[in-house]
Amino acid sequence: MRQVVVMAHERALALARVQDGLLTRTQALATGMSTGAIRHALRPGGPWQRVAGGVYATFAGPLAEVHRLRAALLVCGEPSMITGSWGCWMQGLRYGPPRSPEIDVLVPAHVDRGAAAFVRPIRTTRMPDPTFWRAEAVDPDHFVPSWEVLDEMAPTTHPGRLPMAPTARIAIDTLTRTDQLPTDWRPDCAQPGGCPRCWRGESHRTSAVRNARALMCEVVQRGHADVAELRREVETGPRRGSALPRRVLAEIAAGCRSAPECELRDLMRTSSVLPEARFNQPLPGARGIFPDACLPEARLVLEVDSTSFHGFGDAPARTEQRRARLAALGWRVLPISPARLRQDPRGVLREIEFAYLAGVQGPGAVRG
Repeated sequence: MRQVVVMAHERALALARVQDGLLTRTQALATGMSTGAIRHALRPGGPWQRVAGGVYATFAGPLAEVHRLRAALLVCGEPSMITGSWGCWMQGLRYGPPRSPEIDVLVPAHVDRGAAAFVRPIRTTRMPDPTFWRAEAVDPDHFVPSWEVLDEMAPTTHPGRLPMAPTARIAIDTLTRTDQLPTDWRPDCAQPGGCPRCWRGESHRTSAVRNARALMCEVVQRGHADVAELRREVETGPRRGSALPRRVLAEIAAGCRSAPECELRDLMRTSSVLPEARFNQPLPGARGIFPDACLPEARLVLEVDSTSFHGFGDAPARTEQRRARLAALGWRVLPISPARLRQDPRGVLREIEFAYLAGVQGPGAVRG
């Protein structure tokens, strides 16, 4: 009898190793463990610990990110995948919101899963094909091909390899579920009586728009998804909460590839002098140059001088070379810092208008 108990326990541990040291109560029973054996393993000071909703860790001590993510997937069952703020983190997006206390998990609409501990199931009729995240702790020398079955009780599972939604879906899921976002990501105040920001006269929408722009522009700029993929997610997803992503999508479709570029486009469209600028399109008459924005009528290029892009490594040298080439081609460059764009928008607009008129009418036609 004791040998049977030991074998069942070892079988449970073998399954848990495939699942990053975790397993469900149902799986433990299926390996032959009794309810008493499970209770004994979970005793105070015992080798196991409860994690969430019938999911156990077969080790003591703190849980790492991979354990929390695996637990969320085990709570929701197959097929399921991570989305939301944790999905942004898994995709390596720098401009996603801070990870929420709860992990958002997509599950099919017919699957009835209630929230458990730090797990928040999201039922959907639009289950996408997953992409996969690999934990850094996985030993590359023990890499196992994804098609190899390690355990018949979890045939699609490999240690440190977790399913997540495609990046476009993650970004739109994150932005449309506004009730789960931090204050500076929500277009409206979540407090019925207002908050200190409201009392100071600060707009929630301003910061929400800026954050949505940064996230969606990063997705496109880094090649995680294109405009068509983002548009598909916005059009097929819930209408509620989609106003902000729709606005940003229109800006990205117009060529903007960063939040400051979107702000520059907003500012320029308030002018009665300036035409619509070309954003991130090939420079007329030149090959291989895609300026942030240009006004061809005035042969004027506008460059948003973000330190994160222009200020490190060999970027300053490349920026200098590009501007020298533009000058040789007869184009003037007007650098614009994101900080000044936000602190002195009227001054920036006035400079752009003067530079544009000088280019169109000639320097002598413009008077300060």
